[in-house]
Amino acid sequence: MKRTKEFLFGSALVAAAALATGAATAAPLDLVICHIDDRSGSAADTGIESLNGLNMVLEPLNEAGGINGQKIKLVTYDTKTDPQLAANFGTRCAEDDKGLLVIGASPSAVANSLVTVANQNKIPLYVLAAASPELTDNAVYQFRFGPKVTQDSIAVANALEQSGVKGVAIINNSVPFGITGAASAAEALAKKNIAIVTQQTYDVAATDVSPQVINVMQTSPEAILVYPYPADGARVVRTLRQMGLEQPVIMPRVGMMKAFRELAAEVGNGVLVPSSVDITRPEVADFFKKYTEKYGPLAISASPVQGFDAGTLAIAVLKDETVQQAIQAGDLQAARDAIRDATQKHGDFTGLQGTAKGGYRFSQSHHGPTDDGFFVFVKVGENGAALESVDTATALKN
Repeated sequence: MKRTKEFLFGSALVAAAALATGAATAAPLDLVICHIDDRSGSAADTGIESLNGLNMVLEPLNEAGGINGQKIKLVTYDTKTDPQLAANFGTRCAEDDKGLLVIGASPSAVANSLVTVANQNKIPLYVLAAASPELTDNAVYQFRFGPKVTQDSIAVANALEQSGVKGVAIINNSVPFGITGAASAAEALAKKNIAIVTQQTYDVAATDVSPQVINVMQTSPEAILVYPYPADGARVVRTLRQMGLEQPVIMPRVGMMKAFRELAAEVGNGVLVPSSVDITRPEVADFFKKYTEKYGPLAISASPVQGFDAGTLAIAVLKDETVQQAIQAGDLQAARDAIRDATQKHGDFTGLQGTAKGGYRFSQSHHGPTDDGFFVFVKVGENGAALESVDTATALKN
């Protein structure tokens, strides 16, 4: 009996030693990043282009051997502009893929869904183009690279003031982007003492927006501010021009999208867009040259540079000493928390998005883009085939 007890005691010691050794030598975590974004829904352009921009950072890194010999594994999901799909994919990334970080979430509805999932699963989320102002309010795990719609509106109000415009009409669709955009514009314009002569809202699925356009016509605005999605935005601009309204049209964000420009064609010429991409910067022009060589022609767009900038910060964060310690220890939650903290530590930089005067300040807020110096103006040209830089001070003058 004594020998049996000694054997059992000895076996227990061996087992405990084995467990301790196993814990000490736990396998390092894989460097998994999930790109979760729309690539076949109403905001497909943003997801496709941001993924391309992200790959322009990650592919050269992996070709050079990765980070400390580990290559980054990029897992991609197409949300199809469906918040439920986004939630499922976010959970899959956190639980099944053991992702360290999620990048994407361009449409606001998808972003709202992923923000909830990210905070429930305590996994960092880099939000790209989503415009809803509240996305980074009281943020813990989410960070945003694209400007808020309120920042677009500030840029518009500044340009209108510089151009001497005193009265503006607003037309917006009935989804969150349209409603939030119109509300933020009203606030920004009020601060500049610019009157809103009328505000018209239409159903996003409406095939006829002539009632709203007629109401705009009756108020004789000096400029028309439109907050649509691509398809309804093309309908609005076409109806405006068919009814003889030649005032400058400003269309934040959507005016840059390929889908809008193709649908609007010649009637889209001259549509003005506040842009967070300054193509006059040599490094930005070089990026778009390389993008075109790799993926084909692309008009000026914020989406690829948002993906590129997010990837640039992600690499800096994954190289952080504290993050690497958690990764090498195989501690997934510690790694995710360290990535969250390192994003703020390394997050003050001038990326491809913004101007030379305005970049990212993640040390101050989970919303990175600065309020000042982040926008220039571009206009649609060549029947939608091009976006051309224009002078902000004169962009809104007839």
